[in-house]
Parts: sequence; C-alpha cells; structure tokens
Amino acid sequence: MRHSKRTRLTGEDINNALRVRNVDPLYGFSLNDNSKFQRITNNQHDLFYVEDDEWEFESVISSAMPRVPTDVSFSAHWLAVEGVQPAIPHNPTPPPPLEEESKMEARKKYVPKNDDLQVKAGLPVTNNVEVKPLVQHVLSMEHQIFYEKVTKAMKSEDSRDSKTKVNVLNNLEHDTGLAQLLPYFIQFICEQIGIHVRKNFNVLEPMLKMAEALINNKSLYLEPYLHNLMPAILTCVVRRKLGLSMGEKHWSLRELAARILAKICDRYGGSYNTLQPRITRNLMSCFMDTSKSLYTHYGCIVAMGALGREVIRTILVPNLKTYGDLLSTYANDIDPIKRDAAARCYNTIVDKLAKLKETVDPLIDIELQKTPIDDLRERLEDKIGKYFADGVLRQIGDEHVIMAIINS
Repeated sequence: MRHSKRTRLTGEDINNALRVRNVDPLYGFSLNDNSKFQRITNNQHDLFYVEDDEWEFESVISSAMPRVPTDVSFSAHWLAVEGVQPAIPHNPTPPPPLEEESKMEARKKYVPKNDDLQVKAGLPVTNNVEVKPLVQHVLSMEHQIFYEKVTKAMKSEDSRDSKTKVNVLNNLEHDTGLAQLLPYFIQFICEQIGIHVRKNFNVLEPMLKMAEALINNKSLYLEPYLHNLMPAILTCVVRRKLGLSMGEKHWSLRELAARILAKICDRYGGSYNTLQPRITRNLMSCFMDTSKSLYTHYGCIVAMGALGREVIRTILVPNLKTYGDLLSTYANDIDPIKRDAAARCYNTIVDKLAKLKETVDPLIDIELQKTPIDDLRERLEDKIGKYFADGVLRQIGDEHVIMAIINS
C-alpha cells in the first residue's frame, strides 16, 4: 500500500504481505468494482457492512430458470493419426513457428497464379481452379537410417546377408513404430517388383516377403496403400514369365504371391466388399483365357485355391470341364517343359478339390448308401469332365469329396 502511495488497504496487499512471509493461507479478496459500505453504530462501536440489493418477488418468479447442467460424459479422440497429431481442440496447441521457418514455408508453398500459368501455356484464362500446395512429409534421421539399412539388406543378393534379411523381416512384422515409413516401404516394394520382374528373379521373393511382413504387422494401417500394392502382387501371380530364366523357383514364388493375396482379402475384405470379387474376376479371366501360358494358369489356380473353398466351389469347379479339354492337349505335347507345367496344373487342381470335403452335408452318407459307384462316376464326369474325374477317383477316391464336387 505504501509503495503504491495509496491510502486504502486492499485484500491483495494482505495477500502479498503473507506471501513474503511464506504464509500459506490467503485472506481477503479483491473486486473489480468498489463496494459501498454502510455505517452503523452498535454500543459505541462503528460497524461497516455492504448493503445487499433489493429484489422484487415478481421479478424473481418471472425470471427464466437456469439451464439444467449436463450429465458427466466421455468422448474419444485421436491423440495421433499415422504418427501425426491432429489439430483439434482436445489436443495441445502446437507451438507457433519461428519467423525464419515461417518465411521458408511461405516460399515452399508459393504457387504461381492460375492466370500466369494459363497465359504461358496459351490456354484461356479461368479463375475457378483452386491449386492446393503439396504437403511435405518429414522423416526423422533415425527413420531415414533405418529405411536405408532395410532397403539395402532386402536388395542384396549376397547369400551371406540371408540372416540379416530374416532379422529385417522379423522387425518389419513386429515393430509398432513403422507408420511413418509405411508409404516409403510400399513404394519401394512396388518399384523393385516393376524393375526386376523381367530381369532378376532373386529380388522378387524378398520383396514379396517384405510385403507379407508388413501385412502381418497388426499396428500398421495398410488400407490407403492397397491400390498400389495389389497390382504388384497380382503381377507375380499371373505374369507369363518371371525373370530371365524359368527355373523351379518361379512356382514357389507364385504360391507365395497367392498366399499374400489371400491374406489381403481375408484382412481387408470386410472394409472393401468389392476387393475379393474383383480379384476373383481377374483370376477367372486369366484362367479361362486360352492365349495365356500354363504358368499364368498355375498362378490363377493356386490363388483361387488360397482364397478359400467357396471360390473353389463356385468359380473353379464349374469351369473344369472346359479347362480339362485345353489341359489334356498339353499333357501329350512334345515339349517336356509344357508337359511338366500341365502336370503341375493338373495335380494342383486335384489337390484343391480335396478341400471341398469339409463342405459336405453330414446327411450325405444316407444318399451315398443308395448311390452306386458307377452312378457317382458318371455324375462326376458330367460335372468336371473325364480328364479331371479320373484324377479325382485315382488320387482322392473319397466319396464325400466326389459328392461335394457334384453338388457344387
């Protein structure tokens, strides 16, 4: 009060004095407006009080009731999406950028006016086009180093790096902090498959295993990148030739790609109802195309088999009679490579048909007791043709499988 050269003591003065003496309790309060005190005398002592305002009952009764307070409730919000904190009121406000950084961002975000671009290109000027600046995605130094080491190890063809590849794939499958690197890994996989699908077979298998590891990682949100990843995987399934030489490995590579395809449909088929039907339609188109090679047919067969028994029952079985006529011509071909490819397709189809046993109705045994074996054989040949019927009877011979094929 003395430092302020005031003659009236306030509650804040008392609080400051107590604070200087390290006294915890705070006494008094301060008001923005000056209170008017009334003076009364009681037993020769002066007493000061603040006079209360007078309210009329009619005004109090006619006034609106206050709003009922809302119940306690809870709401959820994202702390971070793909490693980036969204700018919503629930999250902390990010610090304002420095002056130099804001100037640099302004230079990066500068976009020439639409009028200038169209005049230079000799086009008529339109003012209703909105050009949005690109958003820069910044990776930390640790992420950049990790990305370089992963890509270098997966591209290596040295047999001494096989253990390193196993460790990398295990890390990609279980690491929970790869959200920022996911788009770069997807782009890397697609680029490498596109480059080496014609030249180098040895790079394709690590790329597919890398894609499988990312799909198996439950902490990664892969849906926005499926449109980039699916064509690369389908290429490894149905392409006529993988690499420069067609060795034994290309069969297993198509099986690996088919297994990855089935995992994608199983995991994301619920979110995208048209995903599996579109893939099945493409596979069926290549399978029934007589101009395609047997390698392409084999990839389609293993892929449809990996998609489940329903695809085998509704898509593969109804077309086996027509396909058997085509495959039988290759079985007697002079070229041993074509004969081997035809035999692989034949045996794979018969193996896939054995999966239909689990779809048989338990009451089918009653019908089997009344049906002679010759009648079953005749109905089977009518369903899938003699070429595949002989293989089912010879290699499987299970009456339940035969009935499942007939009822498909």
